[in-house]
Amino acid sequence: DQTGNTAAHLAAQRDHLRLLELLPFNAKWLSNQQGATPLMEASRTGSWRCAKHLLHLLRQKAWNNSRRFGNETREELLGQTDADGQTALDLARRSGYKDMAAEIELELRLSVDRSGFIHGLTESEEAIRAELEQLARSGDAMELRRVVTRSNCDLPDARGFTLPMWAAANKELNDPELWARLLQLADATCAAVSGESCLHRAAGSGSPIAANALMDAGASSNSTAQFGLTPLMVAASAERLSNADAVGWVLLSAGSDWTAIERKGRTALNLATKNPYRSDGLVELLSGYDGKGYFDEPIEPPSWSNKILLGRGGFGER
Repeated sequence: DQTGNTAAHLAAQRDHLRLLELLPFNAKWLSNQQGATPLMEASRTGSWRCAKHLLHLLRQKAWNNSRRFGNETREELLGQTDADGQTALDLARRSGYKDMAAEIELELRLSVDRSGFIHGLTESEEAIRAELEQLARSGDAMELRRVVTRSNCDLPDARGFTLPMWAAANKELNDPELWARLLQLADATCAAVSGESCLHRAAGSGSPIAANALMDAGASSNSTAQFGLTPLMVAASAERLSNADAVGWVLLSAGSDWTAIERKGRTALNLATKNPYRSDGLVELLSGYDGKGYFDEPIEPPSWSNKILLGRGGFGER
């Protein structure tokens, strides 16, 4: 606009995570005429969802250049200043957003080495993170709802995995109340160092409830992890996934691109067809799109009269 604000600036000002998540990485770090980046705008306006998204992007090796420069790119982007010499941390503090300032301080303290491992949690933070991981692995939804907070839910392990990722990987954690609680606090778009996101984990574990909740909270159905894998491709290539068709239906209904290809040129249908543990239901579903252009089709999967699948609007609705 006239002040140099891009779509990323405007999304950050309004905490519009869904829009911000879809924009290219470089667009998320441009400065407006006041020298402010989208992270600064999120910090100034208290847009915590967008702030977390931007902060956590820099944990991924696809964006932080850690293999070449170690932690330098992270430090440079997090330390940017506006025309008044204010950083995102300064703006969060000045605006009275103490929790957001603490989130930024954490990311400034963390570092990613050239091997792609994250360092910097305190002993106390690591103990809390490990406890949350164990609760997610054991499927203790009630205790997770009790102890999770906005400050602890996105603490990363060395590979960048956070509580929502561990929860998404456990298909037994299919409690809608838990996911509602988690996504009131956590970054639905967060991904590990490799780019594997919460949604990739939900797709791989066969958890349509988690996948639905994550996408409702702003996660993109077309995010890519290492080797160009989308969540739909992960579901298509998973081993012994009894409800791969239900997960595929949820992803497709949210706009997952069935024509996308990974680094070897394979689509989700290719992967599903060649999977030795193939889901005939998912193959049938994807085959209905074979030969159709992504932008030529409405975002509605074929209706199956003989199956009850999760609707986009809620958890377990017919």
